[in-house]
Amino acid sequence: MPTNEEIEISRPARITGRIMSGLVIVFLLFDGAIKLVPWPVVTDTMDKMGFGASETLARSLGLITIVCTLLYSVPPTSILGAILLTG
Repeated sequence: MPTNEEIEISRPARITGRIMSGLVIVFLLFDGAIKLVPWPVVTDTMDKMGFGASETLARSLGLITIVCTLLYSVPPTSILGAILLTG
């Protein structure tokens, strides 16, 4: 059975993976950033989802999202960041 060191990933597969991860990172950073400046659309949507229309909660969720996304974007901590983002 081959180990991780013996498996080679093709160049197109590696580029595709990086592009897909980059899109996820950009989307999550944008999502966190719009929560830091809690526009009415953000707080109204949070209220409709059952979280309440608290600006403090929106800012807290935005900060948590940005921190977890940054952990996900750094290769040594990507597993931890992915777990935290999923939770």
